[in-house]
Amino acid sequence: MKGAAVNSSLPFASEAASAVRKVSDFIHDNPELGYKEFQASAKLKELLRSWGFRIEENVCGLETAFKAYWESTDDKNIPVFCFMGEYDALAGLGHGCGHNLIAAASLFAAYAAKRMIETDRIPARICYIGTPAEEGLGGKVKLVAGGAFQDIAAGVIAHPLDHTSPDFGCLSVARAYIDFYGRASHAAFAPEEGINALDALVAFYDGILEWKKTITERQRVHGIFTKGGDAANIIPDHTQAFFYIRAGNESEIGLMKQRLESIASGAAAKTGCRTAVNWVSAYKGMVFNKSLNDEFIRGWREYGVELKETNGTEGRGSTDTGDVSYVIPCAHYYFGVTGGIPAALHTVEFREFAKTDEAFEAAMKTGSIMAQVCLRYFTDKTFREAVHRDFETAEK
Repeated sequence: MKGAAVNSSLPFASEAASAVRKVSDFIHDNPELGYKEFQASAKLKELLRSWGFRIEENVCGLETAFKAYWESTDDKNIPVFCFMGEYDALAGLGHGCGHNLIAAASLFAAYAAKRMIETDRIPARICYIGTPAEEGLGGKVKLVAGGAFQDIAAGVIAHPLDHTSPDFGCLSVARAYIDFYGRASHAAFAPEEGINALDALVAFYDGILEWKKTITERQRVHGIFTKGGDAANIIPDHTQAFFYIRAGNESEIGLMKQRLESIASGAAAKTGCRTAVNWVSAYKGMVFNKSLNDEFIRGWREYGVELKETNGTEGRGSTDTGDVSYVIPCAHYYFGVTGGIPAALHTVEFREFAKTDEAFEAAMKTGSIMAQVCLRYFTDKTFREAVHRDFETAEK
């Protein structure tokens, strides 16, 4: 196997990691967009099936979603702990967000947990949940809505980054297309007969710029123009923008939606146009779970790495794992894959880091820690109760 050794305390680590590496590299080399991850999901299911996991396919009607179960007991009163995997790529960029490593870390975690549970004869039930289309399409949102997590008690996932960290939270996000409609006319012969939809779009953007001066540190507004007209000598009768809004909670998102719609309506009225705001997708922010976070910190401490504690308010990105965190206790961990070199997600640079030996070793170490979190969940009643108490008392 390429790369450094993984946790030597796991006697099965090298063999399993070698198989996981092949899957991770295959996913990286064969990027597939959301809901089209047919090869990736097939490779993951094939390996899990070879390890004795029972596969449920087409979960919630999503062709590339699946659940892979393994149980050491027939007792249905024993809860199910899950590891979530992602494997979709970015258009034109491939795995610039390193989702091949997310799939790999959870894959190794599932296998390591299974082996430790077998060795220690622990009554337990675990599940690898294949979750497609995280990049803007909300695969987990659909899985939550379809009931895929109804039999799951708790879960974890880990994402590559340029540094290792416990869950630092994420922002709620909503996305919208903003359309303006005017009336076309020749821009030179009869401009007075037209109603310029580009004027409305520009007025809208001016309003956004003024709004951004007043937003809080945990709010974000950003977007692009997707249509500005068809020809320079024709007054545009249709223009469009695509915008994201982000905030610390769902209440703030609701207020920000109203503000964006008000700015669009004002821009339309000012220019004599019509407007339509179409909200197309949204993710909730993460519900913070301190107990799951602390256990991740403890796991890295055993590797000699001391992580900084977080409180779930530091994050500025968004993920559909947030929606999962509203229905089960879960954590979204991070592991560094760049050797300390600053590198932004969704870049060519990060895509190249996502296939290095160092990145894969970090994914395997993280997977072994995730397995230890799972093991403690089943063996330590006090910890398990704390995980669920954190979930029940958290602000949602």
